[in-house]
Amino acid sequence: MRKNKQRKAKPIRKRPIPESLQGQVYLDPRYDTGFKELFDSESALKDFLDGILHLEGDDRIKNLTFTFDKTITMRSARSKKVILDIFATTGTGRFIDIEMQKAEHDFFTDRAVLYKAFLIIKGKQEMERTKEFQALPRDIRESKRYELPETVSIWICDFDLSSSRDDEYIDEWALYSRNALKNGSAAPVFGKNKYIMISLPKFKKSESEVSGSVDAWLYLLNHAGDGKELPHFGNEILEEALERIRVDNADDELLTRQEKDMVTREEIDTIIASGIRRGTEKACAEACEKASAEGLAKGLAKGRAEGLTKGRAEGIDILESLGVPANLIEKARKIVAGKAKESPGKP
Repeated sequence: MRKNKQRKAKPIRKRPIPESLQGQVYLDPRYDTGFKELFDSESALKDFLDGILHLEGDDRIKNLTFTFDKTITMRSARSKKVILDIFATTGTGRFIDIEMQKAEHDFFTDRAVLYKAFLIIKGKQEMERTKEFQALPRDIRESKRYELPETVSIWICDFDLSSSRDDEYIDEWALYSRNALKNGSAAPVFGKNKYIMISLPKFKKSESEVSGSVDAWLYLLNHAGDGKELPHFGNEILEEALERIRVDNADDELLTRQEKDMVTREEIDTIIASGIRRGTEKACAEACEKASAEGLAKGLAKGRAEGLTKGRAEGIDILESLGVPANLIEKARKIVAGKAKESPGKP
């Protein structure tokens, strides 16, 4: 650790630390607020991206601009928009989207491809607005009508990616030729289109096994929510990032936003469970009224099954009425779909 290092001054808070964060050393960066606070630094993003993109020496990122919650709208018959967690551009014209995905849901791959489509369009527009492009002769600009910039989508997922083995926590997707692969070539057809998919649960390295900046960042992402001090592995940039998400350094606003992130997600299970209970009790009561003495057991079983179905639907309806974000509604539907495969005795 650097000598005489100046720690961030503790903020003056008017409210106590929320109960859900008491006993925590850091904000959990797997939630939206903590994630953005962790990477709210050009040096932190450079360090992470240089590692994940395998950039060394003169190839390292020299200039980087970034913004959080970048909204990109596509105009068509019906306007569509996506909101990128972190939208970054490098001095060499590379466009990057970094997403922290807490929960798996249906059509996750579709979503990744959709976000990439928006990123490519945004990158193309930005590229053609640069002074360098505008200064080109008209015929040269016309010849570049279909030229695209390099775009990279990075998805940090807090769930298993089924496309990888248990010991493979980073995967890379690209556009390949089937015939080239069959003939032994693994080079992508279009090298400027890249997805980097990270599965945090598959990163199981211990502190002593961490090697390099990427491992260090993934270790931090995986363990910051454990409630204990973390090493910074001799990386001053990572050390500064840890100080940004230290609970003692967070002001009231930051703590409130983090608590809202956590409660919103944790309450999904509670709301669905409550809906299931109410629906089950109602359906069972109706079954009791209709069932004969000899058919009571059968009627109760049927009523319980109907109650589970109605209750799960009711839980989703409650979430929608509360204005829960669409991505969390998708998570709830995934939970419901998983429970539907279980026996009626396991609501």
